[in-house]
Amino acid sequence: MKYKRSLSKCNSISLKLIVNIVLKRTLVFVFIIQLVSSCSDQPKKVTQVKQSPQSNSNTHKIPYILGDQTIYFNTYDNSNKKITYFNMHDDENTSVEAAKSVIDKVGGKLIEIKASGDRNISFNYQGMPYKFDPNRIYTPNGVKKTMQDLGHYSQEGDSIVTGFAHFIVDSLLINTKKIVTLHNNTEGNYSIESYKKGGIYENDASAVFLNSLQDPDDFFYVTEDSYFKALSKKGYNTLLQDNSNVNDDGSLSVYCGYKNIVYINVEAQKGHLEVQKEMLFSLQEVLDTL
Repeated sequence: MKYKRSLSKCNSISLKLIVNIVLKRTLVFVFIIQLVSSCSDQPKKVTQVKQSPQSNSNTHKIPYILGDQTIYFNTYDNSNKKITYFNMHDDENTSVEAAKSVIDKVGGKLIEIKASGDRNISFNYQGMPYKFDPNRIYTPNGVKKTMQDLGHYSQEGDSIVTGFAHFIVDSLLINTKKIVTLHNNTEGNYSIESYKKGGIYENDASAVFLNSLQDPDDFFYVTEDSYFKALSKKGYNTLLQDNSNVNDDGSLSVYCGYKNIVYINVEAQKGHLEVQKEMLFSLQEVLDTL
C-alpha cells in the first residue's frame, strides 16, 4: 500500500513537470511569433543609392584599320560650342580628363586616339612591323623620319601612315577652324624653357613669354600672334611658333603653320590636372573674343 502511494505521488510530480515544460515551450513559441510579427509591422528602411551627376556629353568610337590593327578615335561631344580638342598620345591622360571636365561645363568636342595606352602606334603589314609617333605624320618629311627613328620604313608603310594622317586632317578635323591639341609632359623632359634663347628648340619660336611664378612644364604653344598676346597677357607661359623657320618634324603645329590654320597646344605636366583645367577655361575666354 505504501509502495502504491509513493508511485502515485511520483506520477503526479512527473505530470506536473511535463505540463510546466510544455507551458514554458509554448510561451517561448508565442513570444517568438509576436516578436516576428512586430518586426514585420515596422516600416522597412529603404536604402537610397546616390546617383552620380549625369553628363550631357555623347561618346562614340570611330574605328580605323591600320595594317593588322584597328585604331579607335574616341569622341566626347557636348555640342554647345564648336571648339574641338585633339589628344594624339594615348599615354597623356591628364589632358583628356581635364578636357572632359571643361566640356561638361562649357561645351566642346574631344577627339582622342586610343592606341593600347602607348604614345606611339604600332602595326604590321605584309609581315613587317612598323611604328610611328602620331604627332609626327602631317608632312612627308615627318612620316619618313618618325618611321625610321622608331623602326622599319618602306613606301608601303609610308602610304599607310600618310593615309592615317589624311583621315585625321581631312575627315575628323575638316570643319575645325581652330585646332586645340592636348599634351602632357614629364618633369625635366620637355618644357617652354626648351624654346628660349639657348634652348634646343630656340629656332622654332619667334617669341617666348616666361612667367617665373609658373611651372615651365605648363605652357601654351600657338601659331598666331593674337593668341600669343592674349594668353601671355593672362600670365601664362606662352610661345609663338616661327611658321617660316620651324623645323619640319611632321607635327600638327608645323602642318597648321604651313596651312595658316589656328593651332593652340595646351601643354601641362602629367598629374597637373587642376592647372590644365584652369588653362583650358582661360583659353575658352580667349577663343570667345578672337
